[in-house]
Amino acid sequence: MRRDGGSVTVELALALPAVAVLLALALGALRWTLDAAVAQEAAATAARVALVEGDEAGAVAGERFSGGRAALTLTRDGDWWVAVAVMDAPAPWPDARATARALQP
Repeated sequence: MRRDGGSVTVELALALPAVAVLLALALGALRWTLDAAVAQEAAATAARVALVEGDEAGAVAGERFSGGRAALTLTRDGDWWVAVAVMDAPAPWPDARATARALQP
């Protein structure tokens, strides 16, 4: 009769760090995706509000939409409002930023 009781423990000890790293990367990618969606909506909101109420109101609306987490830049290019939202996304890798750009005529 062979005794394999310790081999399962060793295999688990070797595989668990890899699983933890993969899980951290997957959760970081999910968080970045959600932040990118928020940045896109904040930029779109800022551009729409700026079209109707002006640039200051657009900047305030975009920052409120993102909960104050997005750095928002609102400029005018001819007849178009251009809003750019940049969010630093907490992730396992450094310098993870979600950037979005929106235009309104």
